Amino acid sequence: MPTQDQTLNDVLNRYTDTKVKLRREETSTAIHRVLDILEPILKYVNEQDSRFSHEILRAGSYACGLKVSKPDEFDFLVSVKSVPNLIWTKTTHQRFYNINLTGQMYRTTVPLPNPPNGYHFLSFNNNSHDVKPIWREDTKMKLDDDLIPFQVKSYLKGLVTQAIRVYNLRDDVIVNNRTNGPAITLRLRTGKSVSLDLVAQVPANGRGLPQPTLTQWPRSHAWPPKNKVEEVRATGTDSVPKDNLYWQTSFGRCEKVLINGIDADEGCRKQCLRILKKLREDHWCMNGQGKPALSSYHLKTLLLWECERYPQSSDWSRDKLGERVMGLVQRLKTWTEEKRCPHYFIDSINLFADKYGKLKNAQGLDLAAEKLGEFLDDPQCFLSE
Repeated sequence: MPTQDQTLNDVLNRYTDTKVKLRREETSTAIHRVLDILEPILKYVNEQDSRFSHEILRAGSYACGLKVSKPDEFDFLVSVKSVPNLIWTKTTHQRFYNINLTGQMYRTTVPLPNPPNGYHFLSFNNNSHDVKPIWREDTKMKLDDDLIPFQVKSYLKGLVTQAIRVYNLRDDVIVNNRTNGPAITLRLRTGKSVSLDLVAQVPANGRGLPQPTLTQWPRSHAWPPKNKVEEVRATGTDSVPKDNLYWQTSFGRCEKVLINGIDADEGCRKQCLRILKKLREDHWCMNGQGKPALSSYHLKTLLLWECERYPQSSDWSRDKLGERVMGLVQRLKTWTEEKRCPHYFIDSINLFADKYGKLKNAQGLDLAAEKLGEFLDDPQCFLSE
């Protein structure tokens, strides 16, 4: 007679096969549609301003093999090239500028507050010989010596819009006018609904990890493995325009290093995460009240913390699938009840809060905690539908 754990393992494997796995043919069709649109757009952008790379850099869930459900959303990075080693700064000198509601920069008499935790300024050292004339004389993306996130994103968006017009793609793709967050969102208008997000990225350029991450991570000697730690440190953090005036420190490529090959021991870590992502979509964030309280990024963060708690390969063997999924859900329930999701690399940052520490969706977290509790009481009710 099968044990309770064996039964749950069977149900989770069946759920993976029927609910989680993407259809390869549908995925292949969608990505070909996206690339057919994206390649000429990025080529045009690069021709107009060679500081933007035309290389297609995949990001997000699809790039890490963590995509679930329909292949209808894809993320890409647009790297800003030919940037000298910029100065990351928080407090070196005061900045007397701001941005108004129409997106225009203006001078102020009140200094801009210092960047919140996880954010920074990017400044050029104009005394350096590494700064090329195109950057010294730039007014499209710079103000004084600072590279301005809003201006970089707006300039890139303008070039993308021009490309769509020049290549007569307006019947095929539309640019979303809303620019909240770091991404420029394009929506394909023909065939099945597909959207792609383009995020400008100022690469690390050998900068490595910032403080205090450099000295405080890794917290454990058991996980990640030493070779992964070295690769993360070599990869370093990038800068993305999450905010209009402050650059967000992005660990996206570091996280990708940790996720890639995470199941080289034939473990079930990725399967656990994909199951949670599907449950989130179908059951845990269905209140319909604006942006969901739980995001895919919260779940990826959860997995990284859980890998640190359970560092051994034996903890993630296929026969432990049910145990690991229930453990992940229990930890996520605790986080939602406490309304705190610690950033994996900067644990003083609460990912349930905005950059100033205010909760984004307290009510949504309460509803998610309730749903998570229901799952823990009777997981097969959710998995057998």
